[in-house]
Amino acid sequence: MMLTAQKCLEIARKRGEAAQEINRVYRMLKCKELYFIAYGKLSANRGALTPGTVPDDTVDGMSVKRIDAIIDKLTTGCYEWKPSRRIYIGKSRSKSLRPLGMPSWSDKLLQEVMRMILQAYYEPQFRDCSHGFRPKRGCHTALKAISRTWTGTRWFIETDIKGCFENINHAVLLTTISKKVKDARFLKLLKGMLQVGYLEQGIRYHTYSGTPQGGILSPLLANIVLNELDVYIEDLLLPQYNQGTRKTPNPKYRRLMSLRNTAKKHRQKWRWDDAGKTLRKTPSMAGNDSEFKRLRYIRYADDAILAVDGSHEDAEKITAEIGTFLHGIGLEMSAQKTLITHAKNDKARFLNYLISVEWNDTKQTVNRRGHKSRSVNGGIHLEMPPDVYQEWKARVCGKHGKIVHRPELLYVSDYDIVATYEVELQGLLNYYAFACNVQKRGHSLRYFWQQSLAKTLAGKHRTTMPHIYKKYHDRTEKGRKTIAVVIPRAHKNPLTAIFGNKPIERKRDVVINDTIAHIHTGRTQLVERMLADTCELCGSRVDVQVHHIKKLKDLRKKWQGRKDKPEWVKKMIAIRRKTLVVCKKHHDMIHRGEYDGAKLV
Repeated sequence: MMLTAQKCLEIARKRGEAAQEINRVYRMLKCKELYFIAYGKLSANRGALTPGTVPDDTVDGMSVKRIDAIIDKLTTGCYEWKPSRRIYIGKSRSKSLRPLGMPSWSDKLLQEVMRMILQAYYEPQFRDCSHGFRPKRGCHTALKAISRTWTGTRWFIETDIKGCFENINHAVLLTTISKKVKDARFLKLLKGMLQVGYLEQGIRYHTYSGTPQGGILSPLLANIVLNELDVYIEDLLLPQYNQGTRKTPNPKYRRLMSLRNTAKKHRQKWRWDDAGKTLRKTPSMAGNDSEFKRLRYIRYADDAILAVDGSHEDAEKITAEIGTFLHGIGLEMSAQKTLITHAKNDKARFLNYLISVEWNDTKQTVNRRGHKSRSVNGGIHLEMPPDVYQEWKARVCGKHGKIVHRPELLYVSDYDIVATYEVELQGLLNYYAFACNVQKRGHSLRYFWQQSLAKTLAGKHRTTMPHIYKKYHDRTEKGRKTIAVVIPRAHKNPLTAIFGNKPIERKRDVVINDTIAHIHTGRTQLVERMLADTCELCGSRVDVQVHHIKKLKDLRKKWQGRKDKPEWVKKMIAIRRKTLVVCKKHHDMIHRGEYDGAKLV
């Protein structure tokens, strides 16, 4: 009896929670329900229609027969991975390019099924210090852990692994997985995926290290290898460098407290004041306490940072030990990019945030007992980097700082212009919601972007900015000026795009609405339509498949104002879907531009 998708994932999860070995994973790959779930998830991705090395192997034309063909090849043991098509894309904040592989659709589908099973098994075994490419975790959860638990840090260690994803050793990866996954056929299939290589300018190259760039399974495989680093640091280094329960009190601080109490007893106000001023500049605890040490660690994918409350020699020793361990698993630490930063006098960079320790001897707060304390001292300070602010300012400003319009948006609708400005800037502000300077930087950027938005609209309509502000002027409840475009619709709510409506506030907590946090094992509407096995144009039940398009708005734009729309276009617009279930005969005619509906019904 074939296992259901829910049963397969539940078995994997329970084995993972118990840290037990798992076998018969290859058998789980034959569960058809898992492919339906994978199809429902991947079909909405932008790259689903992007071809790999086989032009016809995309999500377009998806059917149950294609899933059956993959399972049949797995059953007979003759499934062959196809080399991915390599392209190059630009790196953020850099002019260099990085390689990206474009796998074929069948390989994507199988990789997603493998990923679901491996994630269900490994996720309970990953450590809490890991935040990258994991459900219910992300950049903000890593930053939140740092801001709340790293108080008192003296040194930051910024680690950098040279080309981590490109240099992961296949033998190390397969050996690591084989310790827990006892299934030779699955490991052989995984090895074939790693070594199939890529196609570039018609030449095939084999891969001898690294996980496939752009592969669905790659982030999880990297986490499996780097989990070995997490285990090493948490189980060996942290116990070694976490010593003592409380720092030794500073003798100078204690003498000043005694002097202050004596002055109070003898009512000597001038001595009381002098002692108080000196106390506020004196640490209450000893700075160099060899009996008290703390080490903390956070990792996001291949980007890791450690906090040391100890000496600089300790930080250097920890860095060397981590470098030695990485060398043992086939990775190398970059000597140039691995930095030891003084937490109080300098700033570390992690996840494109600047991190430092706050220090202010004059700011005092009253605790629950009514005593004043310098609570700011030792706290973590998160900040938006100045270069990020300058980069986003430069997007709407010219060489001499003058605000300019965006010419690439002059030929789209007013609604799209306002929506583009709002989505882009709000995405930045949402990411830096934990930064202490997000309000200062955010309000400044919003001003530049709003002026650029007004100039873009004015340039499109060949009018002035005051006219644009008068036409699209709006205000929030607190009276803040915004630019809003409202498009009325008959019998529907109007389409509204507003720039500058959301308040810019610093947040201290994070809520992640993660769609992969809970694996939905039910069928999506698209899968149900495909399984109905009925052409939505003519009702045929012969060789039914799914027609996919990239964007529904492109279809509307192409046929806008034309009365002779084909029936398939009318159908897709009416149901507001990027997919249409059709028979193969009509699907071929749609692609050839021959189907008009009237002659075929």
